[in-house]
This record gives sequence, structure tokens and C-alpha cells, in this order.
Amino acid sequence: MQTIHICGTMKLAILLAAGLTFTALSNADAQTELNAQPTAPAQPTTPAVSTPAAPLLSQQPSHYTGSLLSMEVGWGAPYGGLGFSYGHHVLPNLDINAGLGLGVGGKIGVGARYYLRPQSQVSPYLGVNLVRSGRLDNVEVTLDQETAVYSMAPSGVLHLRGGLRWQPGRLGLLGTLGYGVRVTGDPVTYQNGYNPSMELRNLVQTISPGGVEISLGLAINLGH
Repeated sequence: MQTIHICGTMKLAILLAAGLTFTALSNADAQTELNAQPTAPAQPTTPAVSTPAAPLLSQQPSHYTGSLLSMEVGWGAPYGGLGFSYGHHVLPNLDINAGLGLGVGGKIGVGARYYLRPQSQVSPYLGVNLVRSGRLDNVEVTLDQETAVYSMAPSGVLHLRGGLRWQPGRLGLLGTLGYGVRVTGDPVTYQNGYNPSMELRNLVQTISPGGVEISLGLAINLGH
């Protein structure tokens, strides 16, 4: 019988080989388990939703378009105490108008309005009107027991105006302040060359064409 002697170097080599084999087997098992686990699907990317920016006021549609019919009442208005006018917007911020009305001697004329904010329901405006007033003959006026008879020739008045237009829909409002300047001189003459007192003369001038305007109107937007 032969006896096999294993030296220390051979024992160390055997142990080292066994350790390497065990490590390799452990790594293979771990990789197998990892590959066996299901892979979670990738989450879809949610596209970013962009909110459109609100358009600037200058880019919004105008509230003032097409034709306009207005009726105005007040003191010193271009077409008298009760006047009617028809206008048409040649531009979103500009209308050309013509009108007539009941006042001292009756009135007829033309005009224009320029709107500063036509995209807004409420817009300031600047206006001008050139108006002809009719004739009055032999009007009697009495003040403090003084009586005079005067006549008024036809006259031309240039009205410079400014105000606000509110147009939330088809119906709107016009509020106006202004001043009328006579461009044809004083149309008033007194019968038989009478020279009235300053108080009576001022009264007649107050009701004659021209002067301060304070008026309120109804604006009807007729559309395109």
C-alpha cells in the first residue's frame, strides 16, 4: 500500500481553487436572478402644455366698427338741444359724421371723431364739427322790465369737443364737453338800432350759437 503525501503548497493551491470556483458560481447565480426580474416599462414623458399669451389691447378687435347713429341732448351741442347724426368708421379709431337738429334757428353740419382706445369698451375721443345755424327774425326778449327785439342771421360755428364713448354692445353712450367758436362774426342785430343793456345783451349771446357745450348722447352701433 502506498501512502500519498500532500505538501503544504499543494493544499494551499487546492483551497485557492475551491474559493475561486465558489465565487464564480455565486456571481453566476446573482446575474441569473437579476436577469429573471421583469424590467419596469419607461414612463412616457408628458408634453408641456403652453398657455397662449393674452393678446395686447392694440391687437384686440375694435368695438367701434361700421356705421353709428347717435342722438344727443344738452347745452351748446353742435346740432342744438336735440340733435341727430349719422357717422361711419373709415378707420377703427376715426368716424366721419353728419347731422341736424333743433336749436336756435335749426342746425346742420358735418364732423369727425377720433377715438384713442377703439379696442376698449370705454374710449376717450376728440372731435370737431362745423355747423351752420339757421335764421331767426324778430324775436322778443325781456329782462328786468327791459324789452328788446332782435334778429339772428345764419352763422357758422366751429365746435371743438372731447369726451368719452362707452360701447359695451349695440347701444352705448356719449358724454361730451366742448366749446363752439363762431367763424362768421356776431349774427345778432337789434330792431331799430336799439342798444340793449349789458345784462340783456349777455342773455341773448348765451342763447345764440357758440359757447360752452355739455351734452349726453345715445350711440347705436349699426355694425358693418
